[in-house]
Amino acid sequence: MTQTNLKLNGLALVITLIATLPAMALEVTNASGLRATIHTADEINQNWLVQDNGRLILSHPECGDVELDPAAAGERELVLPSVDVVAEALAAVQSFDGELHVHVFMLPAFPAQVMSSFARRNAIYMAPAFGVQAEETLAYITIHELGHVMCWAVLDGRPARWDAYRSLRGLTVQDDPSIVAHADRNREIVAEDLRYLFGGPVATSSGSIENSRLSLPDAVPGLRNLFAGYLAGDDAASDRLRPSSVYPNPCREQARVELSLSSASQKNAGGEPVLEVFDLRGRLVRRISGGSLDNGRATVTWNGQGRDGRRQAAGMYLYRITARGEVGTGRMLLLDR
Repeated sequence: MTQTNLKLNGLALVITLIATLPAMALEVTNASGLRATIHTADEINQNWLVQDNGRLILSHPECGDVELDPAAAGERELVLPSVDVVAEALAAVQSFDGELHVHVFMLPAFPAQVMSSFARRNAIYMAPAFGVQAEETLAYITIHELGHVMCWAVLDGRPARWDAYRSLRGLTVQDDPSIVAHADRNREIVAEDLRYLFGGPVATSSGSIENSRLSLPDAVPGLRNLFAGYLAGDDAASDRLRPSSVYPNPCREQARVELSLSSASQKNAGGEPVLEVFDLRGRLVRRISGGSLDNGRATVTWNGQGRDGRRQAAGMYLYRITARGEVGTGRMLLLDR
């Protein structure tokens, strides 16, 4: 086994060639605690391809089976994704501190079920293409699929975390995501948020997310810290997210935003309530300090005005109310007078 130490975009990168296999895997470890084992097409061909009643199956002992469709390309020549670009995109993931191991399979043919790159549990399956993919495109796809792995690792099976995320993002539970447009599916929004917040410069070079109707992730108050806490194995971020409500909602003249405080926080002194109101693009409309603390509730009133004292346009607004270290988020609808 040989090991090479490199520097990439200021990050320490360790690449290990695992020579115990007939075709070598590539292992990438970065400073954030992400470890990725990249399985090349040669390695897959030599070790994990099996024929089953005329079907071609990638059968991996840890990640399970994936059916491939070598006939899907027809007469057209397939180009495999660049291992170097994928490795560099994974090495450039940043700004969190946790432990996550992902397997990346550089597929020699299209996956039969989806015919494109996809992720399942802790594995990413990178599909070939009919031409050389631009570095930005391939890095984008890689880290988007990593976002799905992160979703599996830190949100799935944890309803409170999902609730906290949806509350910050203003999303609702989707009973049947298959009937929802791809960009509107909660899991796709999560994957894009994670790519945008933690991807390196190449994976985030577009400066956008798939769903252009949503605020950019860095404009959603508390979202980066929420994910960073989850990736670090810390539930404190969701513990601090408390129920909140608006009355009346919709409102015409003014809205009372209330935050329900935990019994522990009620024993703390100080920390006057603060209400921040944002438009749907995440831009701060008004910040109000003060309000009241009584009967286990923090209350702040918004009169529909912006920082310049002018009445805001009718429409939907986001809010974030904080008091004594706890946070509540939600939406409120401002009507015309």
